[in-house]
Amino acid sequence: MYFFEKIQSQLPHLSEAKKNVAYYLLDNWLEAVFIPAAKVAKKAKVSESVVVRFAQDLGYSGFPELQQALQEILKERLVSTTSKDSFQGDNLTSNQDESYQNVFDLSLKNLHEVFNYNEISSFHNFLNKIMDAKRIVIMARKNSLGPAYLFNVHLNEVYSKSQVVNGESAETIDIIKGMSKEDLLITISIPRYSHRMSMLSDFAKERGIAQISITNTNSNVFAKNADAVLLTSVDSLSYSNSHLATIFLIDFILHLITIRGKGEALKSLEEMDVLSERFGFVE
Repeated sequence: MYFFEKIQSQLPHLSEAKKNVAYYLLDNWLEAVFIPAAKVAKKAKVSESVVVRFAQDLGYSGFPELQQALQEILKERLVSTTSKDSFQGDNLTSNQDESYQNVFDLSLKNLHEVFNYNEISSFHNFLNKIMDAKRIVIMARKNSLGPAYLFNVHLNEVYSKSQVVNGESAETIDIIKGMSKEDLLITISIPRYSHRMSMLSDFAKERGIAQISITNTNSNVFAKNADAVLLTSVDSLSYSNSHLATIFLIDFILHLITIRGKGEALKSLEEMDVLSERFGFVE
């Protein structure tokens, strides 16, 4: 099991102290690669023994072995073009060609995985929730905000009932508090999430607010709270996660909206054309 999935699958069973370690590693794993267990403990506001026991809960002999796993993840994410040799003389073109092929191959792998992960029924369940909702709130943070804003733009082209909220913003609790059972919360969390976002998702579930989620595992809190889940794959050779497969999921949802809600979509787009001309948005 992938390192971050290990942590997410263990979260519901952890003590509060160990959860602090888990959330620190999920959000600051790159920093944890280079610091000792004692410093991780200080940053997570727990004792060093808690950090060691947490590592053992994940199946490692101790924190050094857990740190080794983090180092391997870091190595995998470093592309060959960032190495010193890739910038020297005649090797530049050949290394760039190889990197181009590697990124292309990994992108295809991500697309194949989401194609195999998701049943067509999952897409239709996703779509039903979107079409039935009176109001839609899309919650995301950091790396997930890009796909969230894209999804929001295109949903509003047809339904005019969607907004994006940053899961790390203090104002998000006010927005979710104002939602009703007729509304829908869409969570986009890839591949990691914060304590605040998981608590907000739990809060929405307590309120009986419907949720759907785009995420990378069925074991995290968003998938467990959701009425429909679409799984994505975000493997990347760079410091950032890949958005390609996630955008494919969104693109297919928009395709289904176009087919099923064709009349409503055409009416909305025609109205937008009229308004754009009226207010001089286009020439």
